[in-house]
Amino acid sequence: MSFYKQEEEIYHNDGREPALLAFIESHPDYDQMKGSPQRILAAIDQYGREKDFLMNVGQHKGDVVRKRIAEHKPTVMIELGGYVGYSAILFGNALKQAGGRKYISLEISPVFASVSASLVKLAGLDDVVEIKIGPCRDTLRALGKLYGEHGLDMIFFDHAKTAYVNDLKLCEELGLVARNTVVLADNVICPGNPAYLEYVRATPSKKQEKRQCEGLAGNNDHSVGNPLLVYDTCIVHGLEPTGQPDGVEISRCLGVEA
Repeated sequence: MSFYKQEEEIYHNDGREPALLAFIESHPDYDQMKGSPQRILAAIDQYGREKDFLMNVGQHKGDVVRKRIAEHKPTVMIELGGYVGYSAILFGNALKQAGGRKYISLEISPVFASVSASLVKLAGLDDVVEIKIGPCRDTLRALGKLYGEHGLDMIFFDHAKTAYVNDLKLCEELGLVARNTVVLADNVICPGNPAYLEYVRATPSKKQEKRQCEGLAGNNDHSVGNPLLVYDTCIVHGLEPTGQPDGVEISRCLGVEA
């Protein structure tokens, strides 16, 4: 496997995302990319190897998630952090192949979302992949009204690492996490996310104890979650696109503790 260029101090939002789209649109294999998710992903990887680092999930960890999609066959799956559409194309295609109906990608940057939308359309997945632009917590609240009664099938966290715990708690409060919801969290080794791992691995009593010690009430900025939910959870090790060791935490909600 060939790896991406190494991440530097400035690694996104410096023009490389529109440059990626221009690279693909001028690619000699562009016509063959139409309706071919695999060819588009290969071209994105080529850009990451030859031009500039891209903060994608990459082939190795992407395959970890893709296999879980094939196994669990989600009908509706969301991702927090869509970036340029690599995961939306890879996982949206896997969901479609598994008989799923909707892959919803949440992205705060209109620039990133525009690149993602163009590539998703080129891949022929715009009938399955829906991109929602804006602060993810606002979008999650809207999704809670649609899916909160029964919960989502699968959630993929790949946005700001410091927001993982708070946004998972919001998903719990909104009913988006229910029995058998599978929650996947990227980058739990590189750069690491000990707060997230502590939360999904904690017993309900530990979570309730910490909640009481913090003395915090839920509001728009802070969520208290549902401490009674129990997760069967573990890390699956993998590699960053640069070759750095990393892992995806895979947590299946077992429901409320009896």
